[in-house]
Amino acid sequence: MRSLAAVGIHRAAGDHVIFDGQAGAARVIGRLVAEGISDELHDRRYVIVDGIDGRTHYADLGVRQVTSEPLIRNTIVEIRARDVSQRDVDRTVADVARRNHGVYSAELHREFDPKAAGEYIQAHVRRLEAMRRLDLVERSSNGDWSVGADHLERAGQFEAAQRSRNPARITVLSWQSLDELPGASGATWLDKQLVARSSEMIASSGLGSEFEGALRLRRQWLLEQGLAREQGGRIAYARNLLQTLERLKLVEVGSRMTRETGLDYAETKPGERITGTYRRMLTLNSGRFALIERARDFSLVPWRTVHERAKGRVVTGVVGGEGISWSVGQKRGLGL
Repeated sequence: MRSLAAVGIHRAAGDHVIFDGQAGAARVIGRLVAEGISDELHDRRYVIVDGIDGRTHYADLGVRQVTSEPLIRNTIVEIRARDVSQRDVDRTVADVARRNHGVYSAELHREFDPKAAGEYIQAHVRRLEAMRRLDLVERSSNGDWSVGADHLERAGQFEAAQRSRNPARITVLSWQSLDELPGASGATWLDKQLVARSSEMIASSGLGSEFEGALRLRRQWLLEQGLAREQGGRIAYARNLLQTLERLKLVEVGSRMTRETGLDYAETKPGERITGTYRRMLTLNSGRFALIERARDFSLVPWRTVHERAKGRVVTGVVGGEGISWSVGQKRGLGL
């Protein structure tokens, strides 16, 4: 392929494959080397990934979404076939409706689950809105939803339609290129592979060979930092390695931002409830973090999609929780 040759990647003809989750290749990890439009009329896009399995994979991502982020070449990504199995959100809607004579609403959901956060409930409403656009559910004039006994079957029809539009999903595993990871501060994708209970299928050629080399360099870096030690011919990693690396990086970034903003950096603990104004997103080795500002200090917490919809507004949530655990309040103050 010309796009591969242009970036210095040469593979045998048999090592170029088309990603097809229905044929068994449900997951591919590798380096993003190219992207483009496969159907201009319907705005369908594709990507080419140089996999750690030694092959290059052409994957049809389907119709570009409004929320689709620009892809960055040389990042480490994962391609997965769209899962069409039943979802918890659909089962919850069906359960609420079953208890209320076939009716679902946000109010009935709160009665069903008093501990449910507002954003969590809104995720269910958005799901129903999407299904309504395909005439799979109906909304009454008062905003309630008519949910039939066959709701889960209809949800399956919705997923099948979505899979036709978007047969595969792409997730960024590392915003840094593979070459940058061995000596990077913070918890990197390589660290996650080193401590994983089950290892990935890695080829001895192509990107697989580069990946193995990067892992060796990362092990050496961890040994030099005192975060790993040789024990009986094996490498033993520090307890809670990923959390330790992430914390060190957050403290480093927090100190730098304190000098820039004059606000103190306040560390957070898992399970801690936090309230403040969401200012912006930071992309670090460990992933993306949201900057939550208060009057005299700020915190960095795992970023979720809900944060971007709440820029400049007060958010409340639980550190380490999913995005659905965050609720959004009023707009406040000026951005950084």
